[in-house]
Amino acid sequence: MTRALSAFLVLFGLIAPALAAPQNKDGDSAEAIDLLTQASKAVRRETYRGIIVYLRQGDVDTLKVVHRYYDHEEQERLISMSGQVREVIRKGDKVTSILPDHELVLVSEHPPKSMLGGMSHFSPKRLKANYQVVDLGTARTAGRDCRVIAIRPRDKFRYGYKMLIDSKTQLPLKLNLLHHGKRLEQMMFTDIAFPDHIPDSEFVPSYDVHGFRIVRHQAVHVSESASDKREEQWHATNLPPGFKLAEDGVRQLTSDASVRQMLFTDGVATVSAFIAPAGLRAPLKGATRMGAVHAYGDIVDDTQITVVGEVPAITARRIAQNLVQEKNTAKKAPAAND
Repeated sequence: MTRALSAFLVLFGLIAPALAAPQNKDGDSAEAIDLLTQASKAVRRETYRGIIVYLRQGDVDTLKVVHRYYDHEEQERLISMSGQVREVIRKGDKVTSILPDHELVLVSEHPPKSMLGGMSHFSPKRLKANYQVVDLGTARTAGRDCRVIAIRPRDKFRYGYKMLIDSKTQLPLKLNLLHHGKRLEQMMFTDIAFPDHIPDSEFVPSYDVHGFRIVRHQAVHVSESASDKREEQWHATNLPPGFKLAEDGVRQLTSDASVRQMLFTDGVATVSAFIAPAGLRAPLKGATRMGAVHAYGDIVDDTQITVVGEVPAITARRIAQNLVQEKNTAKKAPAAND
């Protein structure tokens, strides 16, 4: 449910500050880049409530969102209005997801420097090498005037984006995810208001969760004991152009089993690689897809490698086929260039 809004948070929260640079010879619009920078702040700092529609593979999800930045902390509440009954409440780094039909509460906490948390991984040079930023003029959505901005990929390894940014508040109101000019997914506000204040009562759960099962997800962290073991070291070779390793962490599943998560980014798109003992879940070998999300699985000896991201299939496959364990480096040659 949160993937729709996460698209805004990731795209504008991570790329826009890094894009803040003058116009260059490749035709990037300086005004568009500046607007993206303002949008990155608005998506966190604006107070608003509205209705969001998320379209993917012919399916339509509708949800109500309430958002504010209060006492130096972001707060948000999402309520499903179609499909499965769900409610998500976020306060700072803590996210609580309530699934009343299953009497289940999922709680996750991410420290400030968790996955996707550090701007140090993103650089204007890499962004400009892989994308072109273009100002496409004006349009209206949700009854409001907007600027239309495009982020166009320079090669086959990444998607493109087209967005409408509110002219008054700079909040992104519509986002299209594109591949070869074809829309893969769309997220948009169909109704939105910007009140001066939203009370605490609007961030309280609608459901009494007494007696619900509570599942807490452990944040990904770097395990020193795992990192010290040479045989557990993994690295990537021959990555798609522009992609670099941004994070490398380990989550302990049981006393004798852990999963390593590696995050790769080109400055806009992010791809996660999961490395775990084979047999923990149903095996995945080869490619699979859900909407714009592509996954590719490979089994190496007794290890399951799974790569997932909102990227073209060729990107997920190339990363998966070029993850090597240090002790096996000599046994597995890098895959040929795609």
